[in-house]
Parts: sequence; structure tokens; C-alpha cells
Amino acid sequence: MVLISFLFLNSDNLEFSKSIKVAILDSGINRDNKELRKFVVKEFNALNQNQKINDDYNHGTAIAGIISLNVDKRMVEQRSKIEISDVKVLDKNGNGDVSSLIKAIDWCISENIKIINISSGVQDNSKELQSVIQKALSKGIIIIAASGNNYGLSVDYPAKYQGVLSINALNQNYSLSDFSATGKIDYAMPGSNIKSINNKNEVASFTGTSFATAYATRIITTVIAQQQKNINYLNIREVLSPFTFKLGNDNEKRKFGYGHLKN
Repeated sequence: MVLISFLFLNSDNLEFSKSIKVAILDSGINRDNKELRKFVVKEFNALNQNQKINDDYNHGTAIAGIISLNVDKRMVEQRSKIEISDVKVLDKNGNGDVSSLIKAIDWCISENIKIINISSGVQDNSKELQSVIQKALSKGIIIIAASGNNYGLSVDYPAKYQGVLSINALNQNYSLSDFSATGKIDYAMPGSNIKSINNKNEVASFTGTSFATAYATRIITTVIAQQQKNINYLNIREVLSPFTFKLGNDNEKRKFGYGHLKN
């Protein structure tokens, strides 16, 4: 219970100056939770544009829950002005393809999304994916991506690209989780037994860099919502600096990046 109360922001006393558009590129979001569906304003199925989105992999709903809800003994709506776009890029087996991810990012650009959460990745580089990522960054979009559950191996793309915020996972002792990647890491966030909701509208625990990434997106969204200046990939680290707490020593940046974000 201590972990849960620390994990989620207490936004009761925060004043949010603007609404933030957040796109969750994942397996879809279950709309059965009445609090969660308040935040979802648009959807785009990059796998099949003619098919209604359903979280049949049990992943995207949990990501959305971490970003937008307080999950403890009950559901409590977070008091931030967040507008979620539900963008499906993963199928019922958790698989996707680079072409669908590119299509999804292009859609986000056209919709003037401010923050993109990508809690998945691939090991191989793609020039086409890198190009659309750079296009999104040039439009001022903040992209937050999972480093990957790679057990010390290299970071996944798109998290590995410069300009994308790469998120690693911490265990309950705030040490690096065994499954985390190493390499190009920007921040490390709690990613073990994180409480959220599943695709059956039940409270459940989730573990992985995917969920650490959602936790980072939650904090970054809250920070950006309180700022009056224009924020992009060039100044985001400066903006986040007051909320960043260093982890490890100077030789462990490949594990922890700049540290842990806390508001």
C-alpha cells in the first residue's frame, strides 16, 4: 500500500493551465470503466481503420489507467486536463508492425498531439520509423517510449532514437529491475507490481518497462500542464530538472539515465 500511495500523484492542489493531448499507441483501451472513458476523446485503429478498437491484449487499458487515474482501494479521477487519443498498434497477441506504428505517429502529427506514449518497441532500426519520429519531434511532440524488457541488452527503438525519452524500470526497492534494458536511457521509473485496471475493468498489478513508461508519461503530462512556455524535445530535460532525482553513480547512466521523476 505504501508503494501505491507514493506512485500516483496527488493532484488535488495542482492548478493546470491548459489541456494536454496524449496519444496512447498500444493495444486499445477498454471503455467499460466510466472514469477512464471520460478522458478518451478520439481513437484511431492503425491496424485496421474499419474495425472498432478493443483491448484484446490486456495492455493498453492498464497504460491508460496509470496515466490518468489514481488506483488504490477505489478509482479516483485525476484532476488534470488530459485528453487521451486511443491509438491501436498492437493486436490480440501483442504484436504490431513498423508500418502501423508509422501510420499511427503520422495520425498523431495531424491531430496536434502533444505527448505520445509508446509502451512497446523493436530491436531493429527502421529508416522510415526514424524519419516519422524526427518529423513528430520537429512539430513539438514529446515522445515517451519503453526501453524494453531486454534483461540488460540494448534499448528498443523508438526509445533508442535521440530526442525520444527512453524509460527504464525500477523494482520496489528503487533498484534497476532485472528485466530492464541498458544503453540510451533517459529516466528510470517504478515498473514492478504497478496498480492499474485490466481489460475486464478490474484492479490488477502490472510489471514491465511498459508500465514504467506510463508512469513517466503521467508525471511529464502533469508538469507540462503547469507550464506557460513552449516545451519540446530540446528543452524537456530542463523543464523536468526540478522534478528529477538522481539514481546510482556517474557510471550508471546507462541504467538510470538522468534519474527518477517525482512531482
